[in-house]
Amino acid sequence: MATQSLYRRYRPRRFSELKGQDHVVMALRDAVATGREGQAYLFSGPRGTGKTTSARILAKVLNCDNVIDGEPCCECESCLSVERGTSYDVHELDAASNNGVDSIRDLVEKAALGSPGRHKVYILDEVHMLSKAAEAALLKTLEEPPPHVVFVLATTDPQKMSDTIRSRTQHLQFHLLPSDTMAEHVRWVAGDAGLELSDVALDAALTQGGGSARDTLSALELLASTGGDVSDVVDLDEFLIGLIERDSGRVLTAMGYAVSMGRDPRTITEELVRHLRNAFLSLLAPELVVLPSDRIDTIADQAQQLGAAAIVRAIERLGSALVDMRHAPDPRILVEVALVQLTHDGTGTDHDALVSRIERLETTVKQLRTQGAAASAVPKDPTTGRAVLGGAARRPERSAPAVDPHAAEPQSPSPAAASSEPAETAPASDLETVPTTSPEPVAAPEAAAPVPTVAVPDAWEQTVKSQVKPLVRALYSAGSFVGNRGDTWLFSVPNEAHGSKCNEHRADVEAALSNVVGAPVTIEFVSGGSPVHEHEATSSAPTAPPDRSVAPAAPHERTAASPPAERSAEPVEPEPAPHVPEADEDVDLHELTDAPPESVKTPIDRLAEAFPGSELMSDD
Repeated sequence: MATQSLYRRYRPRRFSELKGQDHVVMALRDAVATGREGQAYLFSGPRGTGKTTSARILAKVLNCDNVIDGEPCCECESCLSVERGTSYDVHELDAASNNGVDSIRDLVEKAALGSPGRHKVYILDEVHMLSKAAEAALLKTLEEPPPHVVFVLATTDPQKMSDTIRSRTQHLQFHLLPSDTMAEHVRWVAGDAGLELSDVALDAALTQGGGSARDTLSALELLASTGGDVSDVVDLDEFLIGLIERDSGRVLTAMGYAVSMGRDPRTITEELVRHLRNAFLSLLAPELVVLPSDRIDTIADQAQQLGAAAIVRAIERLGSALVDMRHAPDPRILVEVALVQLTHDGTGTDHDALVSRIERLETTVKQLRTQGAAASAVPKDPTTGRAVLGGAARRPERSAPAVDPHAAEPQSPSPAAASSEPAETAPASDLETVPTTSPEPVAAPEAAAPVPTVAVPDAWEQTVKSQVKPLVRALYSAGSFVGNRGDTWLFSVPNEAHGSKCNEHRADVEAALSNVVGAPVTIEFVSGGSPVHEHEATSSAPTAPPDRSVAPAAPHERTAASPPAERSAEPVEPEPAPHVPEADEDVDLHELTDAPPESVKTPIDRLAEAFPGSELMSDD
C-alpha cells in the first residue's frame, strides 16, 4: 500500500488549522456562525495555499450536526463522509477536464434536486478553464441558485474569468504563506512525522516551496526520502553572483550543472525569474518576499550590488526567452544566449544593453569624482579650524622637525622675544657677580632659539591674514614678503609712505605671526630695494618703535653679571589705537592753482592736429 503524502496527511480539517489565511478564516467562520453564508464564493490565489481545503471545510461546517463557533466537529457522520469523499451533499468538479457546456448543464439540472444535508455544495476547481458556452450556462444558476445550493469556485487565475461571473460571487483571495509561518509549520510537520533533517535541508524545502504549503511539504517529503541530500538543488545564487560580476563563464557553468542533474532549462529559467523577482522585491518591499529572514538578507545584499535596473532588465530578457522557448528545438540555447547578453553588454544590441552600459559608466564617473573630491579636499588650519585659503592649490611645505621642549632646560629669551614682551627687572640679590680673581668673564649658557614650524609667508597667507583687522589686512595686502635676513623678514611695500602706515601695526602682525610660526618674527619694510626708516612714520604714531636694523649683541658677548639689553629693559608702552584715515578732508581752495593756458586745447585745435592741412570753413 502506498504511503499517504505529507500534504494529504496534514491537510487542515478545521478553519483554525489553516496557516497564513486569517482573513479568509474570519470571513467564513463569522458567516457560518451568524447564519449569513453566501450562495456563491470565488476562491483565488497561488497553488497550494488552501483554496480547495477551505472549500471542503466550508462544506463540512454547512452540514455539520455540532457546529461550535463556526467550526465543524469533524466527528459526526456528515463531516466524516465529506472527508472520505462519499458525501451526497458535496460535489467536486474539475473544470479543467469538464469544461464543456454539457457538463455544466448536467450540474445545473442536478442542483435543483434535494440532498440529505441542509446544503448542497458544488466545488468547481480551476473554473477559469471553462469555455464561454459553459460560463454562459452557469451564469443563470449563479445569479438565482436554489436556496439550499452553495457554489464554491476555485481558480489560480481569476483574470481569465468573465466579469459577469465574478460579480455574482464573494471573492476571497488567498496569499502565499509568510516565511516565518511556513518555517514553523515545516518544522512541526517534520517533528510530528519523525523526519530527521538538517536545517540546511529544511531551508532548501522552504526555498523550493516558495510560500506554497503543498509544494513545501512535497519538497520536504522528497528530501526525507533522499536522506536530506541537497546536492541536486539548483543554487540560484550562483546565477546572481555571475550577473553581479558580469562573468559569462560562471552563469553558463551554473546552467550546465543544473541541466546535467536532469533539470529542464525552461524550469530553471522560471525559477531564476522568481528568484530575481524576490531580489527586486527585497529592494522595494521586503515584506513581500516569502523566504526565511536570513535568506532575505542575503538576497537583499545581492540586489544592492546588482541594482534595480539590471534586475528588471534580466527579468524582461529571461521572460522573452521563456516565450521563445515554446517553439525552439533546443530551449537551452535560448536561455544561454540570454545569460551571455546579460553578463556582456558588448553582445547585446538592444536598447537595454546600451542603457546598461551608460549606467555603468555614470556609476564609474561618480565614484571617480567622489575619490577626486576626497583627495582635493581643502586643508584646515589646526589652530583655528578654518579652511586654509588657497590650500587646495598649494603644495605642502617641508617643515623642519619640531624641537622637544623638554630636551633642554629653559634658557634666557631671545632678543626678539624680549622686545615683544615686557621685561621683568630681576632683584639685585638674584644677580651673580664674577669673582675678581677670574682672568676672563664666564659666558652665560647660549639660549636655544625656537625653530619655526611654518614658513612666515605661508603663515601670513593661510592664517594670519584672515585674522587681523580689516584695516591692517587692507594695508598689508598691497605688499608681500620678499625674503629674510636671519630672523628679520623683509616686507616689500609700494612706497615709503605706505610702509610708514604698515609700520604702525607692525607689533600686531609680528605677534600674530609669532603665535602661528612658533618663533619670534621681526618685520622690516623695504621700498624699491631700500629699507623704510622708522623716523619717516606718520605723525599719527605716538612713539616710533626702536630701530630694528641694529643687530642684537651675540649671546657669547654677555656675561652673567651684565644687565639685560637696553631694549629689553625699556618698558613697553601700551599699543596705540590704529589710525583710521578720515573719509573726507577739508581742501583750501586758495591753495589751488590754474593750469597754464597753453596746456588747455580746444576741440578745434585737436581737429587741426588730427588733420594737418585742413581749413576751418564758416557757415557763411
